[in-house]
Amino acid sequence: MSEKHLARGSAFPPLKDGTIRLYSMRYCPFAQRSRLALAARGIEYETVNCDLKRKAEWLLERNPKGLVPVLEHDGKVVFESLVVNDYLDEVFPGKRTLNPKDPYQKARDSLIIDLFSSQVSANFIKVMRSHGEDVKSVNKLSAGLRKLEAELKKRGTTYFGGSKPGMLDYNMWPWFERLYQTENIRSVIIFGENLPLLKIYIENMMLDEAVKATWTPPELMMKFSLSYSSGQFQYDFDEPVPQSKL
Repeated sequence: MSEKHLARGSAFPPLKDGTIRLYSMRYCPFAQRSRLALAARGIEYETVNCDLKRKAEWLLERNPKGLVPVLEHDGKVVFESLVVNDYLDEVFPGKRTLNPKDPYQKARDSLIIDLFSSQVSANFIKVMRSHGEDVKSVNKLSAGLRKLEAELKKRGTTYFGGSKPGMLDYNMWPWFERLYQTENIRSVIIFGENLPLLKIYIENMMLDEAVKATWTPPELMMKFSLSYSSGQFQYDFDEPVPQSKL
């Protein structure tokens, strides 16, 4: 719906009855989680991109924290990416469910996402902000990736979700995408010989239709990262010419 990121003072975009709307930000990995889940399940929805530096009043009305993703449908509002994705999986019909049906496996996946959040995504932000100079965070991030490598080996499947990507895969993917882009843009080795299964895993995930649908070109991600680092927070750029990701 809104390609441009709407900011403070902007009019609230009219919402039609029955429409599923996702308040998002194009470069936000947490919002990307929900865009992945929506795409994977084939659920029709509209997107309203939000400026998270100059937050619109209507965004704060829906989430006092002013963060995305926020899901709105028929007067019901849900936020926090993991909560939004579980809600989507349980409430809306789609091509397939993403969470495991087995309660034990779902519990195991919850433990893995906790590990991922504390050791991978949290430290990834610190590493990026320090331009790789925060050695402690680099080591913690590396340790987290090694644990995920071991978990994938233990499961013995192509994806963490089995033969197809599942909710756990989509909830982790935004950071794997950024790690992959960092590896290529900065010519550093992240998924080398010590993480062979994750290297293949990333190659397989990049063939997934939901991943393709939510992929942000590295050129745009780099422009946003630079604006973020400078404190300018620019969200809207001219689109680069599409290039192959492989």
